[in-house]
Amino acid sequence: MFTVDYIKNKNDLVTAIGPQSDFVTKSLYISSLKRRASFYSFGEMDEQKLDRCLHYMNSLSFSFFENRDLKEEQSEPMICLAEATTSSVEEAVSFLFQGQCIMLLEGIPFAYAVHLKKEMQRHLEESTTERVIRGPHASFIEDVDQNIALIRQFADDQNLIAAKHLVVDAKKEKKIFYMFNKDKTDPIVIDEVKERLSQIKQANIEDSGKIESFLDPTPLYSPFIQVQSSDRVDRILAGFEEGRVAIFVDGSPFAFMVPTTFEQQMQAPDDYYQRWMISSIIRLLRYVALFITLFAAPIYIALVSFHQGLIPNELSVTIMNSRLNVPFPPVGEVILLTLFVDLLREASIRLPNQLGQTIGLVGGVVIGQAVVEANLVSSIMVIIIAVTAIASFAVPLYSLSMSFRFLSFIAIAFASIVGLFGVIVFFILITIHLASLRNFGVHYFSFTNSLKYHGYSDFLIRLPTLMKDKKG
Repeated sequence: MFTVDYIKNKNDLVTAIGPQSDFVTKSLYISSLKRRASFYSFGEMDEQKLDRCLHYMNSLSFSFFENRDLKEEQSEPMICLAEATTSSVEEAVSFLFQGQCIMLLEGIPFAYAVHLKKEMQRHLEESTTERVIRGPHASFIEDVDQNIALIRQFADDQNLIAAKHLVVDAKKEKKIFYMFNKDKTDPIVIDEVKERLSQIKQANIEDSGKIESFLDPTPLYSPFIQVQSSDRVDRILAGFEEGRVAIFVDGSPFAFMVPTTFEQQMQAPDDYYQRWMISSIIRLLRYVALFITLFAAPIYIALVSFHQGLIPNELSVTIMNSRLNVPFPPVGEVILLTLFVDLLREASIRLPNQLGQTIGLVGGVVIGQAVVEANLVSSIMVIIIAVTAIASFAVPLYSLSMSFRFLSFIAIAFASIVGLFGVIVFFILITIHLASLRNFGVHYFSFTNSLKYHGYSDFLIRLPTLMKDKKG
């Protein structure tokens, strides 16, 4: 416990903190109070904030610091006394590790938690994971308070409610905020979000991805992620209009939205910033790309291995000539090329931008041509795998495209065993699985949620705004 002994308070605090190399101390003499003061923090202090704090302290009398209740009566913003006071050394150390500065004043038996630390954060930038041609380019940063303020600035909606959930584990704390529109969000969804957040017991959360398993109701047996993540402000605002809850984690530039349905993940923010005809065509094109990603290679394997009679004669001759000297069966070609493409994509992600583009060009053109000339794979198979890879990039969300890339391997296995019958069986099984998924009271493969908020005018295609107003 702190006492009126200034030297003892300093020694107790330094002893409780221990040997920390980034521990910073500033000792000053307040002439107006005729008292000594010490400031402690981890990392660099903001000199401008410190100067304003000292200027404010010089305008106060010593009785102000003796009576902690007096600070609540001040109408002037309290730069140096705005956080909290404590008489416990352990609590003062806890404030330090939470990013606050501790101020000790001579003759005062308690410490002040002051906000004098220099803020380290990056500026608003364009989203690197969800790029758009038209629309806002602001994305979230790692500061959760700034992200909430950004939502407030763009939304200007009094119905938005922000609630705070604090995860406490030993001496660590993690801030999690969830935000929703009180007029449009189902209370059942809000209650379930609270319940799932209450199950988080570990505060060691560097990114929002660590809490995804607590929010996803089927993390073990389903490849489909039922918690949509985004770092775009406009996508989160659109989610509020659909009655969804956004979850922000301090230290992560990505926010989660629940509940999530399949068709919501197939929509991009700039669908609503372009003419309805263009947006509708692009949206339908995404579903075609999804079908190509999942079934292009399996259908080719089924036709070449089991159903050669369904292939036109001219095309059959071309395929035969292409595979004349290839030592592997069609399924072997598919697995070989697919693994190569996935390795190439993973390598290009991990490498620096300039080097990643070079690796992509060399791998896609030079190595692709080399394997064809070496008769390891056929040229038609290179075309099919390349089209499949390009189609997977057309899916707006990376996590959804990776789910279908994974499922394509299972579809390939079905096709290599029983042909087109296996492909059809696999399609039925995937449809049943999607229809059985349910998260936060909403079916994952149900269009009811979208029809509730958008009507038929914004279903698989986006109709003009005038028709939306009449039908929605």
